[in-house]
Amino acid sequence: MSAMTSGDIKIINDMSASLLVMREAGKWLKDSGKNPNKWWQLQNLTPEFLLQFVTAEEFYVVTINGAPAASAVLQITDSNQWEFIDGNTPLKALYIHWVCVSRQFAGRGLPTLLIKHAEKLAQAAHVAFMRVDTNADEPKLRRIYESNGFTLVKVLNEGYRNTAYFQKTLAKQEK
Repeated sequence: MSAMTSGDIKIINDMSASLLVMREAGKWLKDSGKNPNKWWQLQNLTPEFLLQFVTAEEFYVVTINGAPAASAVLQITDSNQWEFIDGNTPLKALYIHWVCVSRQFAGRGLPTLLIKHAEKLAQAAHVAFMRVDTNADEPKLRRIYESNGFTLVKVLNEGYRNTAYFQKTLAKQEK
């Protein structure tokens, strides 16, 4: 990650800055013909919509020299977000949602930086699993998760796309 060595890089909780990056990504998805799902449509990338599902404290943004560069929602929960895999026994996990990078900062390994931050949060909370889903037909996105230790759990056809579900088991922490 030699490209990451220049500039002041921070990961902070900042819903407003995170939403700027998310909205840019949503616009890029639409403009590039990628047919974004409802979670990436601009009318839904608002506090009013997103705060129905996550809290403001779960929004993280990578800043480079103060500029919002990448974003994700990192949510620790035992709600049954993966009922089709877990059945009636939800698994407590750190779920990674809405990973995105501002186009001007693309190619700098920022998703990996966010994933490593998520892993630290999960370990600090004694959570043994991290989970993420992505479009199964986007090999670049899949490679990002696989190269960070995630294993494909299932591919589910959701009608409008195939979704790949990934999980990473974390090493147990000594208390």
